[in-house]
Amino acid sequence: MLKIYQASVSNVRELKKQRKSLKRLFNKVIINSDKSSFEVLTKLYALLYSSFAETCFLKMIHTPYGFSDSYINQIVKQRNLEQQWQKCIELAFSSVDKMSNSGEIQNKKLILKRHLNNFIIEPSQIRNKIAHGQWAAALNSENTDVNNATSIKISSLDFVKIDILFEVYEKIGQAVEDLIESPHKTHFRDFYVHMSELEELIDKTKTWTLSSKIKVINDKVERIRKIKENRKKEKTSR
Repeated sequence: MLKIYQASVSNVRELKKQRKSLKRLFNKVIINSDKSSFEVLTKLYALLYSSFAETCFLKMIHTPYGFSDSYINQIVKQRNLEQQWQKCIELAFSSVDKMSNSGEIQNKKLILKRHLNNFIIEPSQIRNKIAHGQWAAALNSENTDVNNATSIKISSLDFVKIDILFEVYEKIGQAVEDLIESPHKTHFRDFYVHMSELEELIDKTKTWTLSSKIKVINDKVERIRKIKENRKKEKTSR
């Protein structure tokens, strides 16, 4: 299992590098007003996020001195990512059942599951549609009809919103990793700290959109242009 952890660490590192590359490319596209490239880069970023989330999940459940081989096997044998996460949470909290009252445990589970559904599971399901070539019109699970609701979500993908998902995942992943690695110490000390930071992040970024990012970048470019222009005028006047 250590090999899987080490491979996952390597993959996470590579995905983080590619994330930086895609962000630089997207910023360049904004500066050049190349709106025709927005859609394809956004779809690729959505794929990258879900790949990142799945690889981080593998890294997390294989963390040394965390889950036993038996627990890991129970998780990976689940049918899909949602069920794997559910089993992961269930097994992780099994270590703290006797350390905390049932009400507190259920509250923590509900908090995690709500964030998981919003920021990991649902984006993963949309990514699956994109990965199967459904870039404009999503089909139902049986491929017998068009899924209009999912089609709208795909058309509404926003590069900035996807970027926020990366940051949100870090907070969720750290909270669960603490629970796996140190259920009797780090988890009890830091769980609500992680959740508080997560809520602050969600609240701070809820109004961030592609439009706001374009404005920020264009304003920055304009400031730099004016600074260069003023410096040029100063040199000319000397």
